[in-house]
Amino acid sequence: MYSFMGGGLFCAIVGNILLVVSTATDYWMQYRLSGSFAHQGLWRYCMSGKCYMQTDSIGNVLSKYIMFIKSYWNATRAFMILSAMSCFAGIIAGILSFAHFSAFERFNRSFAAGIMFFVSTLFVLLAMAIYTGVTVNFLGKRFGDWRFSWSYILGWVALLMTFFAGIFYMCAYRMHECRRVAGPR
Repeated sequence: MYSFMGGGLFCAIVGNILLVVSTATDYWMQYRLSGSFAHQGLWRYCMSGKCYMQTDSIGNVLSKYIMFIKSYWNATRAFMILSAMSCFAGIIAGILSFAHFSAFERFNRSFAAGIMFFVSTLFVLLAMAIYTGVTVNFLGKRFGDWRFSWSYILGWVALLMTFFAGIFYMCAYRMHECRRVAGPR
């Protein structure tokens, strides 16, 4: 049981770090624009060595679609932040599950931690799906030479880490329930 919780806690901490790094950095997409390389993240984009906030005008290339772009960035940002917050709440519940300090007989912190990690996985999946769909179907067609970059990849790795953290904590919960039902020997 403790090995499952330890493995889950390790996956969750790594996943939460990756979520924060992925959300904060600006290398989700790299592309060539006007002969120079550019990259963008959820908060800003950089061209020719200068970085601009995503709320600034991107220029003539995307001017008529700027409101659509802002809404998809906002949705991706919101889901990434919610994912990091629910993962952090799961980490707290996971740490407390080691202590076995529970005032409620029916409340199991391992189960609560597992649910929080699955919620975090759902949020990061929504964020990555929104970003991928809009980038491939909209931005990818506007920029000829483009690719996803390392911040984006860290988001997908964080999804896997939070998912496996949830699996580990659910396994720990099931093991605890099986031992509780079987009773002392």
